[in-house]
Amino acid sequence: MTSKPTVQRPSATSYRHLVRWLAILLAAVGIGNIGRAIVAVQYMQRLPDLPLTVPLPYLAVTGAGWGIVLLACAAGLWMLHSWSRPLTLVCVALFQAHTWLNHLAFDASDYAFQTRPRDALVSLLFLALFWGLLNLRGVRRVFKERKDTKARRN
Repeated sequence: MTSKPTVQRPSATSYRHLVRWLAILLAAVGIGNIGRAIVAVQYMQRLPDLPLTVPLPYLAVTGAGWGIVLLACAAGLWMLHSWSRPLTLVCVALFQAHTWLNHLAFDASDYAFQTRPRDALVSLLFLALFWGLLNLRGVRRVFKERKDTKARRN
């Protein structure tokens, strides 16, 4: 009689670590957006007459807004709050949609048009990474267990 090979399933700890890595990535993107907002404010002060296709106040506000939202999602993921998984899924999709609306509305240089295939690939990978990993059964289970544990304490 031959024995069936046993399939080693990843542990809950492995899934928690995966969520933490996603939180770090999301925090990096959020910090990048905060940086973009800071640079836009500096340009508004130092180069107020700089001709751009995008108004600098728009870049400052959207950079700060997305930075705060993505950092909040990253913090929620890090702490495994039950609201953070669905909110992150919505926010990364809206963030990419907003990015592409900006491309369509404001791209003016030949270089911007030439890099669109690469930008599309990066956007698709970003969405696939977050949507794919945050919808893994083990990841969903980790958030459910965290919610159940929290409910039992109350």
